[in-house]
Order: sequence, then structure tokens, then C-alpha cells
Amino acid sequence: MEKEREIWFEATADTKVDTIDKVCQLNYSTIYIDYRHFSLLGKIQLPQRMELAVLVSEMADVENLVKEPLFKKVKYIVANNLKLLQQTKVKLNGQNIKIALTINVKDRETLDQTVELVNSVDLVIIEFKDPTNIPLELILATTQLTSCQVFKKVRTAEDGEVSLMTMEVGSDGIVLSTNQVQDIIRFSETVSRSKIKKFELREGVVKKIRHTGMGSRVCIDTTSELYQDEGMLLGSTSSGGILTCSETHFLPYMNLRQFRVNAGGLHLYAWVPGDRAVYLSDIKAGDEVYIVNSKGEARVVTVGRLKIESRPLLYIECEVDGTILNTFIQDDWHVRMMGGKGEIRPSSEIKIGDKLLVHLDVPGRHVGLKILETIREV
Repeated sequence: MEKEREIWFEATADTKVDTIDKVCQLNYSTIYIDYRHFSLLGKIQLPQRMELAVLVSEMADVENLVKEPLFKKVKYIVANNLKLLQQTKVKLNGQNIKIALTINVKDRETLDQTVELVNSVDLVIIEFKDPTNIPLELILATTQLTSCQVFKKVRTAEDGEVSLMTMEVGSDGIVLSTNQVQDIIRFSETVSRSKIKKFELREGVVKKIRHTGMGSRVCIDTTSELYQDEGMLLGSTSSGGILTCSETHFLPYMNLRQFRVNAGGLHLYAWVPGDRAVYLSDIKAGDEVYIVNSKGEARVVTVGRLKIESRPLLYIECEVDGTILNTFIQDDWHVRMMGGKGEIRPSSEIKIGDKLLVHLDVPGRHVGLKILETIREV
């Protein structure tokens, strides 16, 4: 399963309220702040999704923090030494708050101390004196088989970008400490791009087309605007899906539906986050699905509604390297598929020998999850 990276922003005594407001509009999950500057947060309206991580230097900070009105938004308390961390754990025993540790690595001695400590904490925020990422590599190698999360504190977007790639997997999170708005925006955009899932799309050769009579056809209406180069991967088996276009192309007798994919038969698999493929019959409002473009780049959108009606269906079968994939779509010209070069193909004009964009997957799923079991789907 893909690794989800967190990005935090450190608010300091010099941080302007407008800067924090901007952070709240981007994809930062948490504001990291020293308790000495905690009153700064009282000047802004934090969005509901934004969480807080508060640095404490003594037990008095912890005791005062729990009395703050914003304490309900605190997810992490970060201690600056191991003794304080243990005391904080005892103080907050039973509360749904994670206790973390912050460490400065400035030489070999402090690096060795950090390697020893990370196995005894849930999350550690590390700031390195030197620009090299070799100390981070050593720490990541130590923690890769533990539950400890490693966050690196950085001063620039560039440092954060490199740190996310260190040791291929990168750190679990980044704490960006800067008041340069352009760096704050740049790093957010970089992380957003890195979260794009990529499906390998190939050209599948159409082997069979058949009118199959009436069936339950599903339209998936999303809460996002869809574009002409996008659609959904849909298939009858877990071996893979065929790319069906969004309803963003010319319709002579009705308005476009820029939020919709005319998906097809109720039984089809759709590919969704969490390395899962789910039946259209199981999808409901509020669920997340992948929208995929002709390059295989996928983004996550939320389902707003399912529209199920009885419609004539068309069976389309493709072959890739001996693997057979198929889909059942509404038997009508206005439903489009994605051709092998990304061109738009009305379903009624597709012929045997044509090429469509498909994605091959490893077959074998149970309730949408991949399993190691002998499964034969035909």
C-alpha cells in the first residue's frame, strides 16, 4: 500500500497571521508551534481538518496546554527531551494524543543517540545541522522495521523535496519552518504532485463486441469537475479495466455532465484508493474513486451520487499479451471509450481490431482487496 506523507508547518513568533491563513488553504495537515507562541493561533479561525502539534519545554507547559480552548485540536505534544516525554505520557495517559520527541542532530554523538532513541518513541522530529541527508538515511534504515515515524524539519522547500525521496521511501513527514510564502506554496504543490497515483496504461486490441440486451447501468456522479482527457478504469474482472471517458464531450441533444462517468454494468469493478477494486454496486455517496487520464495519472474524487437505470448494454472485449479484459457499457453513441492513443471513441463506432487504453492488474481479489489465492474469472 502506498505510503502517505504528512507535511506540517512550523509557526514561530515571527509568523504572520496571513501566512497561517495561507497554510490552512493548502494541503498541510498540522501546524507545529512552540507553546510559548500558542496564543498566536487565537487570532485565526482554524479549519476543522487542521490539527496541532505543540512543542513543550517543561511540565508547566503541558499543564497549561490542557486548559486551552484549542486543546481539542491538539493531536501531538512534542517534548524536547526524553524525561519530559515520559512525564507527559503519564500526565495524559488515556487521552487520544500522541507524544513525540524533537531532536537536533549536530554530530556523530547526537546521531548515535538518536538511533538509540527512535526505537522507543512513536514519532520523532529531527533537525540536522548539516545539509547532507546521510544522517537521515542512517536513521531511516534503523526505523524501517519499527512503528516509529520520522519527520525531518527543514528550512526550504527544496530541502523538503529531497528529503521525501531519501532512501527511496523518504521520511514519513516534513516540518517546514519558513515564513517565505513562495516556499510554503511550492512545497505544498510538490507534495500534491507526488501523491498522484500512476496506472500503467497499454493498448488493448478489441476482440469481441456484442449487444447484450437490457441491464442495470450505473452513472457515477462526482463532486469534482472532470475533464475531456479523463475517465474511469472499469472491468468485469480483477485482471484489469478499460478506460471509459467522462461525459465531457459533445452531446447534440443535451447538456454536458462534467461531473459524470457513464460507467456501465452494475457488476463492474472500479479502481479506488487503498490498492482496491470495488464493485459499482458497493459504491455509495461519499466514497472515493480514481479518475484517470490518458497518461495513466490518477486523482482521487468523491462520489456525490450513483444513478442506476435499466439500459441496453454493449459487451467489449480486449486482449493484451494473452490476457482478456472486458467491460459492459451503455449501448449508445454518446458513451465514449479512450482509444489507444488517447483519442475519444464513441462506443457504437468501435470495431474489432481497434485499440483501447487498458490497465492490467494482478488478478485475485476478495471484497476488493488483493489476495494470494487461486481465482479464475471468465
